[in-house]
Amino acid sequence: MVYFKKILVVTPANAIQASVVAQSVRIAKEQQSHVTFFSVAEELPKEQLAWITLLPPQELMANLFQEQQASLSKSVVSFQDDFPSVDAFNAIGLPFIEVIKKVQQENYDLVILAAKANSHARKRFFGSTTVHLMRKCPCPVLTIGANDDKPIKRIVAAIDVYAPTAAGHKLNESILNRAANLAELENAELHIIHAWQLPGDDYLKGWGYSSEIERLEIVMKKQQDREKHMDKIIAKTLFIQKPPITKLLEGSAQEKIPQYVKENDIDLIVMGTVCRTGIPGYFIGNTAESILSEVSCSVLTLKPEGFISPVE
Repeated sequence: MVYFKKILVVTPANAIQASVVAQSVRIAKEQQSHVTFFSVAEELPKEQLAWITLLPPQELMANLFQEQQASLSKSVVSFQDDFPSVDAFNAIGLPFIEVIKKVQQENYDLVILAAKANSHARKRFFGSTTVHLMRKCPCPVLTIGANDDKPIKRIVAAIDVYAPTAAGHKLNESILNRAANLAELENAELHIIHAWQLPGDDYLKGWGYSSEIERLEIVMKKQQDREKHMDKIIAKTLFIQKPPITKLLEGSAQEKIPQYVKENDIDLIVMGTVCRTGIPGYFIGNTAESILSEVSCSVLTLKPEGFISPVE
């Protein structure tokens, strides 16, 4: 069992979303977690402050800090009885940096915040603070989909069956364990998926596979091999009573995973992101970033073992 004993909920001081509160309460009650609501006000440049106030910058920011703290504390009081243990703090600075510092200094196990959606005909984009945290925060980050305060009924764990490194194998195990734990807590269906695709036709012809029948044969062989490998990973990692739903998706992960999420009405994706393990600096992988921009459900992103945040 993986526990979230300390949860940091990142939110505007005077606009805490009901969906964020609902999911935070659900996890905190199940795991008896301590929850901290945390807001960050960005510090205005001194040149800009000179145009809007005669107060010294330090005094103005001190007033802002007090107002933010009072507003956040007042909001939290209204629902504090729903939590086993809760408090509220705020800070002044660059939001993602202050959040990561808070996580590092006080050893939080999970960050929760709302995903920000921009209007677009097809894509969904996360706010800049959310993306920075997905890239740089050392602990798991749970982003709550728009107005997603309903119970979680279906969870997807997206894994890489043929992860090329030991860190990738460990990340698969972490994804499966986290997803299985949440599925158990929420009494939700657990779906385990892996997207894969063969090289293009030109490559296959170069290997001597020129006909459609030969292509279908190699697809079947590759699929059977991946099914066996996937079953082996699941059997080795998970010890749960209710069997998961497993699915291999032939095609690009960027296309097939969002499609699967939509068609199966998935409430939460648990997935990993790519990093330079052990090196101070992180980038979200192209695959993960593409998937995140296409979904509207909640997403839990995990870092590989050995990840070092560039924020100190």
